[in-house]
Amino acid sequence: MSDRHLANPLAPLLHHGNLLHAGVRRDITGLNRLFLERVLEHVSAPDPWFAVPAPAVARLAGATREARERAAHSPVALFEVTLPGAGDPSAWRSDAVADEPGLDGAGRGQVEARRSFGLAALGVVRGLLEGSPLSPRIAFGLGPAHEEQLAAMSIAESYRLASWPGLIRPRWPAHARYWEVLADAATSSGADVMRWAYATGLCLLGQCERRPVQVVHGPRHPPRPAHRRSRPGGSDVPC
Repeated sequence: MSDRHLANPLAPLLHHGNLLHAGVRRDITGLNRLFLERVLEHVSAPDPWFAVPAPAVARLAGATREARERAAHSPVALFEVTLPGAGDPSAWRSDAVADEPGLDGAGRGQVEARRSFGLAALGVVRGLLEGSPLSPRIAFGLGPAHEEQLAAMSIAESYRLASWPGLIRPRWPAHARYWEVLADAATSSGADVMRWAYATGLCLLGQCERRPVQVVHGPRHPPRPAHRRSRPGGSDVPC
């Protein structure tokens, strides 16, 4: 079965006020799919770019392709994109290792693995900046101070930045428990628990900078929050 024929488990939720149009969501899913592949490839030699918490990795490693696809359909990227200090390209040029001599085979392999993924991610983010300027903040956690910097970057600069050690890290870095929730939901058979996990992730993105949030397993049929009404045909959000 090809990737294009795998069902999107978030489809019932995406048409109710979603800020990201279908093309953007498709690109995010594609990058998430690549990210999870890299996560599973780097289990024996962890790379900070793909260092998803071990319990979630174990669940995903033993999951079916369809389960990993459900995780990939997260409405936001499973990783963050971070740039060096705005207006100071030397901050990353001095740390980039893509062209440094003396790297052994493993080191060069890590650089190339990072660069191939980094180029794909930067290409999508730059495309979003042109057509939907606020989308990178929501989808990839890109800080507003870095938007102009990235939009003005040349192809050569993007190529070099693509392997910068600080460019990529897993999303929800302060909430390792959420990754277990996502993996558990993806390997379950219920659509409700998957939507609950997606919504919880969105809530964490909105709240984690304001106060700590405890992530717990949502029930398979979560109670409707008293402070929020559900729209007809919509899904409750656990925050």
